[in-house]
Amino acid sequence: MFYHLYNQVATNTLERVAPLTHAVGNVLKRVFVIGFSIIIFGNKISTQTGIGTAIAIAGVALYSFIKAKIEEEKRQAKAA
Repeated sequence: MFYHLYNQVATNTLERVAPLTHAVGNVLKRVFVIGFSIIIFGNKISTQTGIGTAIAIAGVALYSFIKAKIEEEKRQAKAA
């Protein structure tokens, strides 16, 4: 149920904001979830885990920004 609600909110948000804004929000959401897990559940962060987390967040950010840029270009092409 929560996943369905999340998808509904994400779709509604994407309709209201630019794709790049949505991508930034998505990356921040992932950072929050990881940080929340570390603080609340007391997960220990080793050097290897920290590097892996940083690579994963950077990868998601890069992918999201590129995808948002392509979607924005498609929207502009349709509007023209």
